[in-house]
Amino acid sequence: MAIKMITPPVIEPITLEEAKQHLRVDGNDDDFLIQSLIKQAREWCENFQNRRYITQSIELVLDSFPEGNSIVFNNCSPVQNVESIKYYDTASKEYIFDSSNYILDTDSFVNRIVLGYCKMWPTISLQPANAIRIKFTAGYGDTAEKLPESIKWAIILQMKLLYDDYRPDEKTKLEEARNALLSMNRVIPV
Repeated sequence: MAIKMITPPVIEPITLEEAKQHLRVDGNDDDFLIQSLIKQAREWCENFQNRRYITQSIELVLDSFPEGNSIVFNNCSPVQNVESIKYYDTASKEYIFDSSNYILDTDSFVNRIVLGYCKMWPTISLQPANAIRIKFTAGYGDTAEKLPESIKWAIILQMKLLYDDYRPDEKTKLEEARNALLSMNRVIPV
């Protein structure tokens, strides 16, 4: 399984002004650095939580269809919509799995694609690797307002850890606070 970013978020959940306020920075000398730290902090928190925060287009690549009736988005919920499910036979011929064959479950804690009533995954022989490509949109929305406050604060704490030097005991407390905030809605794949 692979997750490929197609279109990254167009905004970050924390603005440059908010970041500078939390970092207690005046002036513009570190603006480029701080913008990079905001992105790094968001990516770190997304990876820790196995979630996506701001709207982004992603491609999930699988070698085969699952044995069960669902494809679970363990590393990229919440899913907003599925653009397409394409699959390739042993001759690399492309097919599209019609959206009438499945339901996108956006209500579950971890979103998933579930086969519709009396539907089956395709039974043709698939190419040995990267046979299925699912393009979809993930994230809480296009604005930071839809993002839970606990996530915003975790991003701020991670950004502070990247920007400032702390004594070991202070650093540990910040890391514990960040992890506690992110653990509330963390997806742990099983």
